Amino acid sequence: MSDTPNNPVDAQVRRLTVQERLSQLEAEQARLRLELASLAGELRLPGMYLTLEAAGTSALLPADAVQEVVRLVELEPLQGAPPHVAGTFIYRGSPAVAVDLAVLLGVRRLPDLDAHLVICKGARTVAVLVDRVKDLVETPVLVDGTPDGSAPMPWDATGLMAGLCRTPDGVRPLLRTSAVLVGSEGS
Repeated sequence: MSDTPNNPVDAQVRRLTVQERLSQLEAEQARLRLELASLAGELRLPGMYLTLEAAGTSALLPADAVQEVVRLVELEPLQGAPPHVAGTFIYRGSPAVAVDLAVLLGVRRLPDLDAHLVICKGARTVAVLVDRVKDLVETPVLVDGTPDGSAPMPWDATGLMAGLCRTPDGVRPLLRTSAVLVGSEGS
């Protein structure tokens, strides 16, 4: 008997289990990043990070999680989907789901025609709908706490934030990719 489940219910349970474990690992990674930042003084995260703008704020997404950035296309509503699922579209001949980052943050708005879809790498095609993609940041500095003792950022309560990074343009939350991808499941 093979290790791969043939039953669609078993496959769905396995997918949810793997997604839950990935989310737990990202949470542990975020906790360890904060601990390192408090111990090491200045910790630079390796790699490139894309700066996304949504709901009046900006965040970083690891560039290695991004397949492509495209202009907003017409989205078909998905019946019964939660409000943060903006709809579906066809990406390079395959169906894709668009998750609205602003709605995940609690901001309802109609996206501008200048909005972008950030296509994430993964087994399924999921795009993050953002107001704008600003630039790439190389090796941002991980920081501890909220910037300058200010009020908590809107990202804090959403489960989307893996940590805070200092960039040339200020402190930005680091987005947890798995939180957006799990959100596309319609939970």
